[in-house]
Amino acid sequence: MKRLLLAVALLTAFPCATMAQVEKQVEVTKAYVPKVEQAAKLAIEPDMTDTVQMRPEIDYTITPLSLETTLDTRPIRPASVTYWEFNRPLPFYLKVGAGYPLNSVLDFYAATQNPDTGYALGYINHKGRYADIRNCFDVKNNSLWMENRAGVAAGKYLGRHLLEGHVSYENRLLHRYGVYLAPWHEDMRPWMEKPVAGSKVNYGEFALKVRFGDDFKDMERLNFDVTLDGLLFRDHSWAYDYPSKAQQTNLGAKARLGRRFGRHLLLLQGGYDYLGGGRSYDFYSENIVRAGARYGYEGGVVALEVGADYTWDKIAGASSRSYIFPYARFEFNIGTEKLRPFLDVDGGLHDNSFRSLTRMNPYVTAPTRFNAHWEKLNVSEPLQLAFRQKSSADYNVRLGIHGSIFRKMLSYRIYAGFSVRDDHPYWYSLSAREFERLSDEGGDESILAAFNGYFIPVFGRQTVTSFHGEVEFRPVSSFLLSLEAHGYAYNNDLALQTGEPRFRGAVKARYEGGKVSFGVGLHMQSKRKWSTLYEAMLTPQLGSPEYIYAHYFSPDYLGSFEAPFAFDLRADVVWKVSGRVTLFAEGRNLLDRRLYDYAWYPEYGANFTAGVILNF
Repeated sequence: MKRLLLAVALLTAFPCATMAQVEKQVEVTKAYVPKVEQAAKLAIEPDMTDTVQMRPEIDYTITPLSLETTLDTRPIRPASVTYWEFNRPLPFYLKVGAGYPLNSVLDFYAATQNPDTGYALGYINHKGRYADIRNCFDVKNNSLWMENRAGVAAGKYLGRHLLEGHVSYENRLLHRYGVYLAPWHEDMRPWMEKPVAGSKVNYGEFALKVRFGDDFKDMERLNFDVTLDGLLFRDHSWAYDYPSKAQQTNLGAKARLGRRFGRHLLLLQGGYDYLGGGRSYDFYSENIVRAGARYGYEGGVVALEVGADYTWDKIAGASSRSYIFPYARFEFNIGTEKLRPFLDVDGGLHDNSFRSLTRMNPYVTAPTRFNAHWEKLNVSEPLQLAFRQKSSADYNVRLGIHGSIFRKMLSYRIYAGFSVRDDHPYWYSLSAREFERLSDEGGDESILAAFNGYFIPVFGRQTVTSFHGEVEFRPVSSFLLSLEAHGYAYNNDLALQTGEPRFRGAVKARYEGGKVSFGVGLHMQSKRKWSTLYEAMLTPQLGSPEYIYAHYFSPDYLGSFEAPFAFDLRADVVWKVSGRVTLFAEGRNLLDRRLYDYAWYPEYGANFTAGVILNF
């Protein structure tokens, strides 16, 4: 008996379809015994030619063994995909447009990203308008307005952390087209620091920022963030007889640290800011130190985050001050998404440096407005004091409800607010009115002789009580209708107007289609008032320093500028021609109303911009 062992490997039939090996072993026994037996004698004479035939009889016995199968996985790197690999955008984005009255827009972005290395981005942004605007005195002055910004940003992934930097330069160019000078006072143009015909206002800002840390999204591990930033702000505006232009340097450092422990969250943060004036603004410097802590809790009934911020502020020429700003966020879950109460408490300190004031109102006067013209009268100090005022401290409380109803098709948010604003900026413009001229003719009223086109800030307390309502209705995924209304009641400590509306509202509708999207909206603002101080500078005895200082805010010499109720109808259309080409058109003030962002400076009438967006 002979035994044979046969091994069959089934894996060879599918080498690329499985990562496991299957073995089947079968034992086969073959037994065969040849037999030679005596031939049976027949009754006849056998043929001697017959031979004995040997036929072996083979008996097969098969003994199966147990089938053993082994499926072992090899240790391999799991498959992964990032957002950038799943939906990698094209590296270049370009938006170019122009419109009527003559205006232009340009946005260009060039970006690259590697999920294992980092990212790099460069951009250019431009907006401009060039047509002259007829001002409140029926005079067309140079109204050119332009904003340009360029920058680069880059980031390097270091494990779970990110090291990134951002360098940018911004230029804001505009003109004081709201100015006016009576025809009989052409010789007064130098006194007006030559703003007539629209003197140029030109601000430039170079900024640098470096950050290292986490994004504070995965709070189950310790997150930290360290940021260093700085900027150089310069006023390049044209001004009559200026010895030098204002300059400001800001330096800052900030740090955050936080982690979540189950339902609990702990956050710590702090920072330091230095603001220093230069050249004609060298009398200003400010140091701000901040520190804060947060505790959060995610509960079934309430989600909260509470804490406080401490701020120390020191301005040159003034005593240091300390502030404590409470912080709270309460979100209540009463078992339904239809109604969720909430409570917010927050606040903060905002500097009133020259750079910050230009962001609030670009037509603000320079810090040395009086130095060049009134040095002999020694009246520059009141204005310098205005630029040495304390920073603004805001304390805010909001209480309301929000939710979604009608199968989440309608979302709403209704709340009331109360704010205390310490050292809030009030703005007033300076105008010259002539008294003596009319007095010689027997009149007892004054007429406007000149408006310089600039604004001066004054600081005081303001309290605001407000009511707000916001509704969004989305019956289908492609259509959205939104309404909002905001009402304000102001209590001003100073006898000045702030230019803030008592009502703001909007009604907007938008359709988002696969190829075409469009929207329309009506934005509303109630009447607004700004204060105007009427200086009697044309009368020598009234032009003394004592008069100017003593009567700065006398009600007898205060007037106001009132902007009418504003209706701004806007519309836009976007047509996606292909995945790389999109056409757009947008219009503003389509009702051709008289709109104002700042007193004495009307905006464009009906205007539109159209162009193309390219992705490549």
